Amino acid sequence: MDIEASGDVRRIGGYDTFLTEEGQGSPVMLLHGSSIAVDGRLTWFRTTPVLAERHRVIVYDQPGFGRSEIPRDRQYLDRLARSVHAQHVLEALDLSKVTLVGHSEGAFIATKLALDNPDRVSKLIIVTSGGTSPRLGGDMDADWQAASAIAYDYKGRSVDEETFVRSEGHLRHSDDPEFETILRHNFRQAVQSGNVDCFLSLASQRSEYGDYTSVQEKHILPFLPQLKIPTLLVWAGADATVPVARGLALAHLIPTAEMHVFPRSGHWVMHEASAGFNRLLESWI
Repeated sequence: MDIEASGDVRRIGGYDTFLTEEGQGSPVMLLHGSSIAVDGRLTWFRTTPVLAERHRVIVYDQPGFGRSEIPRDRQYLDRLARSVHAQHVLEALDLSKVTLVGHSEGAFIATKLALDNPDRVSKLIIVTSGGTSPRLGGDMDADWQAASAIAYDYKGRSVDEETFVRSEGHLRHSDDPEFETILRHNFRQAVQSGNVDCFLSLASQRSEYGDYTSVQEKHILPFLPQLKIPTLLVWAGADATVPVARGLALAHLIPTAEMHVFPRSGHWVMHEASAGFNRLLESWI
């Protein structure tokens, strides 16, 4: 298995940005989420070749991740900063009538782009995203906040490679040698590049996980009723960090939303339910 993704590095929005393109046709841009060792390759290696049979598929590593530039001060770039960079990507590639697919925090970025670029974005797909969904209110948030604190314990998870790999939720759900191979490669690269340092700086700044949703409450949720493009929510039914109830609450805010749940899948739904996930995206796009 070739774990080195082929692509180009371009200077976009002030950062050296690793970007890959496959296929021809209507453009589809895939946006990865946020955690140590996460990048475009790890997130989308099972989806890209399927969509590329009919579409121009664009995948890039966001600043601070993968093969893209790591901030020199090793400070974590939050969702808003990466959304600004994503806007530059959209413009640098001169994309129009593009379908945006975002996983986890990548869905926040995709949704922000869709709201800010109604003339460029034709469809939006939000994949099991705690970084985009609303709180449920009161005691109903306690369980997912506790699960999130464990899943995103960057300091505890990053002490060494074995601890990191064995604490990855997807690998506890199922054996996935291809995913694990890329994850191990990415972790080693993340240690060398400074990606791990960025997340350790984030961990030192974050006091309570409950405050995490304040970003979407200010920048995304109030504007969703204005979203007019077709929007698909793809949710994992077995992800304790983003329960289905949060996805439903998000769907209720979007006039054009429809929702599909893979009931036995965890957070990495594109890997744990890859065949169904890819069929759904291919037919819906």
